Amino acid sequence: MLLRELQAAWRRLAHRPGYAALSIAVLGVGLGVVVFLFSLINTLILTPLPLPYGDRLMAVGELNRGNGSVGDTGIGIGDLDTDQYLRLAASLRGVDATGGYLGVGVSLDTGGGATRMDGVRLTASMMDLLGARPLLGRGLLATDDQPGTPPVVLLGEDLWRHAFAADPHVVGRAVRVNGDWATVVGVMPASFAFLGGDPQLWMPLRLDPAHGTDLYMVARLKTGTTLAAARQELSALDARLRRELPKWREQQQLVIKPFSTSFVQEDTRHWVWLMFGAGVLVLLLACVNVANLQLVQTLNRRREMAVRSALGCGRARLMAGALAESLWLCAAALAAALPIAHYGNRWLLATFAESDKAPATFLRFGVDGSVLGFAVAVALASTALAGVVPAWRAGRTDLKDALHDGGKGSAGGFARVARGLVVAEIALTVVLLVGAGMFVRALDHLLSQPLAGAQHADQVLTAHVALPRPGYPDSAARIGFLERAGERLRVDAGVLAATATNTVPGAELGSHETVAAEGQPRPVDGWPEAQMGIVDPYFLDVFGVRLLEGRFFDARDAAGSLPVAVVDRKTAAALWPGRDALGQHLVLYPDREYTSTLTVVGVTEPLQLDSALERARPGLLVPLAQSAHMGPLQAVGLAVRVRGAAGTYAPRLAAVVHGVDAQAAAYALHSQARGAATDRVYLVVLTEVFSALGLVALLLAAAGLYGVLAFSVAQRTREIGIRRAIGAGHGAVVREVGRQVSWQLGLGLAIGLALAWPWSNLLADPGLHTRAHDAAVLLPVMVLVAGIALLSSLLPVVRALRVDPAVALRYE
Repeated sequence: MLLRELQAAWRRLAHRPGYAALSIAVLGVGLGVVVFLFSLINTLILTPLPLPYGDRLMAVGELNRGNGSVGDTGIGIGDLDTDQYLRLAASLRGVDATGGYLGVGVSLDTGGGATRMDGVRLTASMMDLLGARPLLGRGLLATDDQPGTPPVVLLGEDLWRHAFAADPHVVGRAVRVNGDWATVVGVMPASFAFLGGDPQLWMPLRLDPAHGTDLYMVARLKTGTTLAAARQELSALDARLRRELPKWREQQQLVIKPFSTSFVQEDTRHWVWLMFGAGVLVLLLACVNVANLQLVQTLNRRREMAVRSALGCGRARLMAGALAESLWLCAAALAAALPIAHYGNRWLLATFAESDKAPATFLRFGVDGSVLGFAVAVALASTALAGVVPAWRAGRTDLKDALHDGGKGSAGGFARVARGLVVAEIALTVVLLVGAGMFVRALDHLLSQPLAGAQHADQVLTAHVALPRPGYPDSAARIGFLERAGERLRVDAGVLAATATNTVPGAELGSHETVAAEGQPRPVDGWPEAQMGIVDPYFLDVFGVRLLEGRFFDARDAAGSLPVAVVDRKTAAALWPGRDALGQHLVLYPDREYTSTLTVVGVTEPLQLDSALERARPGLLVPLAQSAHMGPLQAVGLAVRVRGAAGTYAPRLAAVVHGVDAQAAAYALHSQARGAATDRVYLVVLTEVFSALGLVALLLAAAGLYGVLAFSVAQRTREIGIRRAIGAGHGAVVREVGRQVSWQLGLGLAIGLALAWPWSNLLADPGLHTRAHDAAVLLPVMVLVAGIALLSSLLPVVRALRVDPAVALRYE
């Protein structure tokens, strides 16, 4: 029976190619969206770490509970200092192994000058925790961790193949790493490159309590130890260590979380699930649309089904025929959905690759067996969703009515179901458009805000510079290098201005520091934080920042002279409201044992010395020449404004850095505009995904409303003709059709608004500038949906007005 019904359904679809193509396209888009978003969940959340005992590996660190912010890993876990790590490693009883690591920039010289690349310093125990097996040579040994032992290094496979020509005898070779000679002891396979970025050099992390180092800690739970038990033990240990180690930073609690969250941040997981939820709504819309299309086809076959029923065909057989048609449609839609999912993954990878925020290398995006199995399951579920209502209606065909109407007439039961489905479409569309509107408004607000120091963003090239420690043992030496590099750049013909800085307005933070006015009592909520940048006298020239009062740094602000600062207008208003800021004394680090008192010599326009996504704070600039005692610029930076596009000057800037010192390496060279775009890439991706979902929903709702109205007018042709024949004018016909549109639209908008209210709460995020219950989003969405609904009803209304009474009376 099933085979015959499938064959019959195939023949029916073949005779109605337009209906079949439209249904497949609608379902294909809905399935493609859901399969694409599930593939992200599969890759980012469901797939376990490709490590031995990956489910038992935990990250241990600090969580800042003072202001609700998270550690610098972005997952709520920060780093530990050496004392903390050593005490935890010795005290935790629920783990059987611990290790530590730290991502670092490394300068490698193989004979042609230094090149900067990503590297990792790690304890020898991390090799075992991660299941590391060298391709050549050996891994790190416990003896390599001891301070004072000869430096050793492990090469990544890509580096070995390209920089060392896959030399099988590379083990034992001496290379210069950060200016020091180190011995190559092994080569790690490419599959090991997953500790963040794409590291190509691994070196021992030599922990010396006398010279503290910050690091990230990994622990492996003992067999049978649960995460809850480990958290309980850590909480008790945290309280004890606070009493024993009073120098620990205040308001820091220890936390333990799965190591996998180090690679896929918790906020990323949150947004992936929300996107998937929105995708499911789009699939529901698609199923509702196809269900409406099938209802129309079922109605057109009422007489056929009535005859079959009279000849003994049971209700189950009639329902099976409708479901068989739905099954064919979903199978074809699945074939269309898989390419959508594939190219969606390619788009996502390309977007992040362009922004220098590529995901961990071990994450594999695409359609694998798990995703394919999910796709088949969802296609079967869609078959039921799209076919159950038409099948149910087919099984309830009334023989007498169907033969009497001849397949025409009012078909009231079918019409009521179809109109109810349209109400659901409108409601779901409102929900999805509210989500899209929130992100579009947030991105538009971000891009439309004037940002001081970003007027020439496409012409400003920024770069970090890695300096070898032997040649630059202290900050004074590093400052000297920066001054020499800046002088060479400023005399170059292609350069308009050049500066040394550790901050880039709108893109890169120097540091957050607490500040106070001299003599100011400590506020109840703590000292205010300012965005601080360390800059040379040419900073304003490069970034185009306006000086409003006083002067900027110059030769008078040398090391050993009166410590000075330049503040922005926000800082001046916060610390000295109603007073002139010039000549005032600003206290830096008022809550620490060491403080600095700076004299304000200038005031600039408001600055944003951080990503534009971050909360605006007061801005503070201090001169590079006076910053040696602050320990700044461990990774020093340069910025130049050039005559053309910034990227064209990158090779020349790198050459100038090498010209000053062959062991210095410039890296992360990109324009100020690209740096700002990189910071907002997550917001852009979310905006594009939710906007695409909202647009698809709007089109589906418009098509659904049009289809139902057109069908209603066609079914009521005789009724409309009779009304026209007895004197009803155009107005009466318009009011009759408009009454149907109005109640569907009004009810759909009301339900949609009720659902969008809590949905907007889920999407609200201060870090992304999305706001819940935003009238500037809700009102335009309601107007847009209402306008599209009215446009969708225009053609059916025109058709109703063109009904000829004489023709309508002969309709049968």
